[in-house]
Amino acid sequence: MISRMRSFLLAVCSFLGAAAASAQTGGQEVSADAVRYLEAALDKIQGASRVYSTDWEALRAQAMSKITKSIAKTPADTYPAIREALATLGDRHGLLIDPAAVKGFNPPRATAATGLLVAPHQSTVAQVFPGSPAAAAGLALGDRIVAVEGEPEFAKWPRREFDHLFRSGHRPDGSAAPLALRVQSGTAETRTVQVPLANFDDFQAPSGRRLEGGIGYLEVPGVRGGPKAAAYDDALHARLDEMDDGSLRGLIVDVRRNVGGSLWPMLAGIGPLAGDGQLGAFTSAKSGADWTYDATRGVATSASYELAKVDKPHALRPDLPVAVLTGPLTTGAGEAIVVAFSGRARTRRFGEGTRGLPTSNTQIPLADGALLVITVTVHADRAGKRYEEVIPPDEAVTTDWARFGADDDPVIEAACRWLKTAK
Repeated sequence: MISRMRSFLLAVCSFLGAAAASAQTGGQEVSADAVRYLEAALDKIQGASRVYSTDWEALRAQAMSKITKSIAKTPADTYPAIREALATLGDRHGLLIDPAAVKGFNPPRATAATGLLVAPHQSTVAQVFPGSPAAAAGLALGDRIVAVEGEPEFAKWPRREFDHLFRSGHRPDGSAAPLALRVQSGTAETRTVQVPLANFDDFQAPSGRRLEGGIGYLEVPGVRGGPKAAAYDDALHARLDEMDDGSLRGLIVDVRRNVGGSLWPMLAGIGPLAGDGQLGAFTSAKSGADWTYDATRGVATSASYELAKVDKPHALRPDLPVAVLTGPLTTGAGEAIVVAFSGRARTRRFGEGTRGLPTSNTQIPLADGALLVITVTVHADRAGKRYEEVIPPDEAVTTDWARFGADDDPVIEAACRWLKTAK
């Protein structure tokens, strides 16, 4: 009875608001097409939302009042109300993409690329893949990009557009012309570099070595499909095995250049270090799927499904101190690895905050070609703590990309100082 009465009052308020708005606008009314479009969009948001809950009746009344006051006539006129509804819902990653921007949001998977990974903020080269056009053009770690296609303000571009352009040369007009970059190496004069697009082997194998003082260093890159990807988990596991001769005092896990991909080979490979049992979960208000590592079998599972397995499981001391290195390129599945170590005893994060996408989403097309992006799960650690935004370090240290991975890398130095004294 209370619920029905509340619905009736909301409807009355919405009607009175519409009547007042109509009086103020000379009797003009919102179009039936706009109303239908808004209702359909809100239906899709409510049906897809898995993480956030709200008073849906009040949210709908608020959205309808907004398009009534603005005398919405077209689907595009309802966009502000839909975006406000997403904000009211609390979906921080929820988006409504205009039809004109949809292609840029979901560009076709690149068959050719630059071989270049550029860190935002500093606009500094963080990686150059061997055999790539970027390598042939003479680009190197630490080079600073000062202009792109003659545009010096490129660092202010939206992050997704920034990443697409540098990695795959993607432009809104679909052009595949060489990427024109103005580059500065150290204190040298800037130079212009043309980076074409080409096919090359972009697989990056896990790498590791022993540092002074009995500390191991392991870089865990992202991994996607392809013939070499099938051996990724065993290769990562093997690096751990090679470093662990029984004298390790601590281990560094570097995911600063992990831009995501498939979580499961990473989890199976790193499992002995992260720990036995549940390491995290995809979670929502309605359901969840855990991430588990079985140390006996060397298996990474989710919701009881075996998703990756190493041939020869290696056991590590469960109390081994671990330093996890993060940065703004740590994205998606890379952030999931950060979460998998969260809550582990004798573990500390160093570097900079992650990209801020520890979530999963669904994409829903609307009738006019616009696209709704709705968050359906967020990452949670072994203790149940949820992560929805940038994951900050415990100790902030800015990466000097020119020294990335070297013994004098400032982030590695900070991690080593802690590992040598970790109790």
